[in-house]
Amino acid sequence: MSLKYAVCMLIIASTVLTAGCISSDGAGGEGAKVPTENLPEGFTLIAVIDEDTLGINIEDEIAHFRGDEDIGTVRATIGIYHWAEMGIGYDSKITVMDCEDEAKAEAAVSNYVGQRKFENPPFVGVDRFSTAVVNGREVTEIRSSVGQGLKYIYIWNDGKQVVLVEGNGDRAESLELASATAS
Repeated sequence: MSLKYAVCMLIIASTVLTAGCISSDGAGGEGAKVPTENLPEGFTLIAVIDEDTLGINIEDEIAHFRGDEDIGTVRATIGIYHWAEMGIGYDSKITVMDCEDEAKAEAAVSNYVGQRKFENPPFVGVDRFSTAVVNGREVTEIRSSVGQGLKYIYIWNDGKQVVLVEGNGDRAESLELASATAS
């Protein structure tokens, strides 16, 4: 790892810490909450981001849920989790959004799944979409290409709440992270 990269990572980490994003409690007020403890082995919480996080525009963070279908006003919380050695892997995320009603939550899921980047398979012979079971609930599994491998993403709504889990390249670990959600 280059010194320049290490210094950049330290600056980013100190910015997140000074913004008060590290949390041992749930975040997002009374609504949206992301898992902050009892995480699957190998996952570490780095930050919790919501509309009150300084320097972060939460609307930019949830833009991929906006699309042809109106999702109305939402309250979102994003948990960022580290799972690999610094500089080797990418971060996993859990986004939990509370929508105005179930129809708006279903619209948010539809908009996310309908993104242009998901139109084609991640690799030849690999289906983009499948289903999985998380906490007894059938959810949509999305396979996304990251370098030469896959990243497993899970999305569903539970009433007016939308849950998006952006895991890693290990399906079992990604499902474990998804199972850490309350929904």
